[in-house]
Amino acid sequence: MVALIGCGRIGFLLENDPLRYKPCTHYGGTKAARLPITHACDINEKRLHTFSKIAGIPHSHCYTDYQKLIEQEKPQCVIIASWTNTHAPIGIAAAQNGAKVIVCEKPIASDLTQAKAFINACTTYNTTLIINHERRYDFRYNYVQRLIRNNEIGPISSVYGFVFTPSKAHPPGSGGGPLLHDGTHLIDIVQYLFGNIAQVQGYTTRYSKDSLYEDYTIAHCLTASGIHVTLEAGGYRDYFMFELQIFGTKGKIVIGNGYLQLHKPAKSKLYTGFNDLVAHSVTPKGKPDYFTKLYKEVKKCLKHSIPVTSSGHDGYSALEVIDAIYRSANQNGSIVSIRMQN
Repeated sequence: MVALIGCGRIGFLLENDPLRYKPCTHYGGTKAARLPITHACDINEKRLHTFSKIAGIPHSHCYTDYQKLIEQEKPQCVIIASWTNTHAPIGIAAAQNGAKVIVCEKPIASDLTQAKAFINACTTYNTTLIINHERRYDFRYNYVQRLIRNNEIGPISSVYGFVFTPSKAHPPGSGGGPLLHDGTHLIDIVQYLFGNIAQVQGYTTRYSKDSLYEDYTIAHCLTASGIHVTLEAGGYRDYFMFELQIFGTKGKIVIGNGYLQLHKPAKSKLYTGFNDLVAHSVTPKGKPDYFTKLYKEVKKCLKHSIPVTSSGHDGYSALEVIDAIYRSANQNGSIVSIRMQN
């Protein structure tokens, strides 16, 4: 029994986007992995009805109250694709009612207290928690990880990460501004590739007094291994951009949504005795079927207890960094250390 709680964009609506590679939602991923959703919940009855028709779920298996669904049906797998501030309450209720696996959208929760309670409940009731930081399942980022391990661009000296969106406002239910809502992906993939961030120094900006959360964040971070990382997250753009620029002593890697470049030194055409970096597009074998991989992993977890690619502790670690950046910004950019309890 698999229950989807939240039938919105990432729940299933984005499958209608003609440009996106499919599957690109939790519904699409479960379908591709042959793990059918049997129950659904959404506070929007019209949207719930639309989803039930498309997914072939009977009306009796549809709920507008997640508590009733979880307590009455006790699903083995619960997918949380609702507002950030509901992640922990739904997840705790699911664990308490016997869920064997919970897949939760990013970020894990609105704050560290909720996140810790969520993880503790999963530990107490022996529930596997997976956080959907999807780039961990992406073949291109795993290829980049291999390039780094193989010393393709030499020791890593610095990393720059950007996530810019057209969003002009983040509603209360989103749980935060661009750093929390979108930047969580950026922080998680940095830690996946380079290890835990140990300290941060951050600044935030609001473009108007009416902004509920910050509109822009920039942070200088230092990993436990000594790599310097600069992160930017912001809205109010005329474009969407997610990009990592990874600098080593022998080259540079640039990876973003839909592109991957390896920059290697070559004899300069401009300066005698110097090398320039020349970009080469790289096309590793694979396809962006991260939602399929996610739910194939879920199927294994339902049968056996296995290590997961994106755990609750990974989600907590990303939230720790976000919390530290916000605290640093509130203290006029003071350096904040992260204890790395996970």
